[in-house]
Amino acid sequence: MGAHQALEVPQVTSHDESSGPRLIPFLLIKMINKSRGKILGVLALFLVMVWYSIYREDSFYFPVQENNKTTCPLGEVEKKAAQLIGNYTRDHPLFLQLKDYFWVKTPSLYELPYGTKGSEDVLLRLLSITHYSLPESIQSLKCRRCAVVGNGHRLRNSSMGDTINTYDVVIRLNNAPVHGYEQDVGSKTTMRLFYPESAHFDPRTENNPDTLLVLVPFKPMDFQWMEAILNDKRRVRKGFWKQPPLIWEANPEQVRILNPYYMEVTAAKLLNLPMKQPRKVKQKPTTGLLAITLALHFCDLVHIAGFGYPDSANKKQTIHYYEQITLKSMAVSLHPTVLSLFPPFFPRDGGWQPRRAVPGC
Repeated sequence: MGAHQALEVPQVTSHDESSGPRLIPFLLIKMINKSRGKILGVLALFLVMVWYSIYREDSFYFPVQENNKTTCPLGEVEKKAAQLIGNYTRDHPLFLQLKDYFWVKTPSLYELPYGTKGSEDVLLRLLSITHYSLPESIQSLKCRRCAVVGNGHRLRNSSMGDTINTYDVVIRLNNAPVHGYEQDVGSKTTMRLFYPESAHFDPRTENNPDTLLVLVPFKPMDFQWMEAILNDKRRVRKGFWKQPPLIWEANPEQVRILNPYYMEVTAAKLLNLPMKQPRKVKQKPTTGLLAITLALHFCDLVHIAGFGYPDSANKKQTIHYYEQITLKSMAVSLHPTVLSLFPPFFPRDGGWQPRRAVPGC
């Protein structure tokens, strides 16, 4: 046994230098044969990992929309609005036009806020210095993606500002501030619906230079206030439940007069309110629900945010994101509420369902 071992060792170690290169491939082949199972296993595991990585990437891939916008569901708003609003149509203009009161003199069946009967003269003067058209940047859109932003407390600390700013049309209400709240409510304002008592004293501070300032007329005095302001006439002081601004520096080219048709639709078809009410009864749609109605007649995608009262048991909860008015103080002032037919957040699927009363101011 010892001699045999002594004989084997020189056979391996006594090769000359030329035999070294031939020996290396032989040893590698021998090692590979012994480790073939392990190598195949590692290779199979690697292929599985590559396949799984590709599968996961495909599973979690979402097509990027142009300008990071939601796909436009053309026709969906009309279908759903037609279920809520009888004789739904988009044929009515958003804003009142001079030609309807000067050349054509379209008759109106109702007085304000559901029509212009009895207010034609002052309205004629007002329409002669304001405009009715939409900006070309909005008129030419193939898809109008709209956000109606309410003034509810739920917007506070919501961090929804950037999301709101991505919409083509952002509709705001009354004197709700933007400056200082941009992170939660955004900074973009395409339209702002208001009436004299809710007008911000300096519209330039809370709006963009091209914001459309849309007057919502509730009574003839609202027309008179606007005409006096824009023509720098003697100010109207009586007939308001709250003193409106006496100085209101706005560009007349940015002012629009909302067509009372949309107030009529909101009241009669969404709230089932009678068009003629006793003087002591003052049930009127809020600006918030009116803005949603307007969007349903104008937009291809309608999302809302900032709507919804605090829980009725929480009397100390503030109602608006920008001030300390509580539900208790609102109850004392008899602020009207309306039934919301839409969720108080940005719906992903556009689905709407009945909700509880929401503030429209």
